[in-house]
Amino acid sequence: MDADPNFRLKAFAVIACVIGVFLVAFVTQRVWYWMRTRARDDIDTSRVKPIIDFGLLGVGLIVIWLAVEALVLSLLTTDLKIQPRTMQKIAEIEVGKLDDQTDQLNLLFYPVNRAGQRQSTQRRPVLTSGRDFELVVEVIEWRAAWDWLGEGGFYQFVSLGGFDDGSAETPERTALDPEDVPRTAGATLFLRKPRQWEVRQPCKEGEVYDVFIDPASSELEVKLHKAED
Repeated sequence: MDADPNFRLKAFAVIACVIGVFLVAFVTQRVWYWMRTRARDDIDTSRVKPIIDFGLLGVGLIVIWLAVEALVLSLLTTDLKIQPRTMQKIAEIEVGKLDDQTDQLNLLFYPVNRAGQRQSTQRRPVLTSGRDFELVVEVIEWRAAWDWLGEGGFYQFVSLGGFDDGSAETPERTALDPEDVPRTAGATLFLRKPRQWEVRQPCKEGEVYDVFIDPASSELEVKLHKAED
């Protein structure tokens, strides 16, 4: 289950599909049998009850639709990161050279794994300007009724760059390859509308900053990295 954060969502899709197919098959069998035997006097058959039978048929179709939407959603969110349930580091930003004459700011962005270790293969160099950096993260949360389907909400890094303090030239931003999550009917049903959070931090050359996500508010926090003893 730890290897697949969408395990519950996929299990829900399978179970819902089985229940929905059973309901549809049950009503279909009842109607088919009644139609074949209604004109025969030698067979005692129960009559079709339209309100109950078609109600069950409608419920079955709705459950099947939910199962399909849940399965599609599990595929769409495969590449998204899972929002931690506790205060946990999600990235590190290392400040390179700060050039006052050219107003150049060099940054190194590192996503981290669940153990808080840098994922060096996903390192992204960022060249911008200014003395502050700004990180934008998109957070997608479950609706309250469906929160039990996942370990937590989802998040993804959107961009990193300098912070525009009102100067004429806007600092450049580097896109961090965010995924475009389509707002399908299932995504709208299960998930809230995505929100983007921004965190800005004055920085000094050579410093490393840890980025955290608050599980209660989904807001971002930045702290100066403390070297391990």
